Amino acid sequence: MPTAAPQAPPGPGQVRGLTHLAGDLVGISTGLLAYNFAYLASAWILAIGAIALFWLEPAWYTFMLAFLVVSSRQQALLNVEHECAHGKFVGSRRGNELIGTWLSGAAVGSPFAAAQARHLSHHRLLGTADDPDRHLHNDEAPRDSRLGLLGYFARALLGAYALMVLFDPPEKSVKAGRSPLQMLLPIVVVQAALFAALTPAFAWWVYPALWLAPLASLTTLSHLVRSYTEHAISEDERPGHSNRLITIQSNRLERGIVSPYFMNYHAEHHLLPSVPAPRLPELQGRLGEEASLPPIIERPSYAAAMRRMFAALKR
Repeated sequence: MPTAAPQAPPGPGQVRGLTHLAGDLVGISTGLLAYNFAYLASAWILAIGAIALFWLEPAWYTFMLAFLVVSSRQQALLNVEHECAHGKFVGSRRGNELIGTWLSGAAVGSPFAAAQARHLSHHRLLGTADDPDRHLHNDEAPRDSRLGLLGYFARALLGAYALMVLFDPPEKSVKAGRSPLQMLLPIVVVQAALFAALTPAFAWWVYPALWLAPLASLTTLSHLVRSYTEHAISEDERPGHSNRLITIQSNRLERGIVSPYFMNYHAEHHLLPSVPAPRLPELQGRLGEEASLPPIIERPSYAAAMRRMFAALKR
């Protein structure tokens, strides 16, 4: 029998009364479990396989391919953690915590408890000044100009985003008795295990060059671009789209690198966050027939969304 997953309380970007469209989409079925575990396994297999390919055929182009594949699968692991944070990767709360903590989040430097508290608050408070992720997509200073936006991405890549993720736990996590050190422990353990596994299999420098370097650069940039474009609105869109419901059609390349695991269906996810990610394409079709939906912005791609937002900012 499918197991119902917990649903975040509705916020400004969500609408009540839509559950009739998705009652059969919410449960965790055997087929969905098999898909999720296969997806998680493939993320790890492809990442390690890409590193092995470079090791067997060392060249600049196999290094770049490995760098790109590892980064894309790190982004996939971040999105698996996101699914676990919503309690819908597997049917049990404990199972989601274990997978979100040890098999996905810690491998990409994300403390699961803090990420979960922050993200569920983001759902509840989307479109308000209290949204904990507001700084990732609003157009307030210094992100209200083209130079300011570029500076924001640059500072994030130089460590500002990592410091926020690692050392700024949400108040909810602290109240639950989790100290920053407790939340960082799984990351230390898993990163040490990766180093210990990759070093004898390849060489000591493979871990920093083909795990840490992609994580600190392309993976972080992809995550920030995705977070920004899936919520940012231009000044002319603000009157009708203060709820920031945005979905992005995207393409296969972008979906592989920037938004794996169906993350581009972002408006659908905010409207009904209890629906598992693999079922969001079907949900999109059902929502298209619903007359009572709030306005949703559709972008053709992440690249087009970035170009549009950049052009809309002041010089």
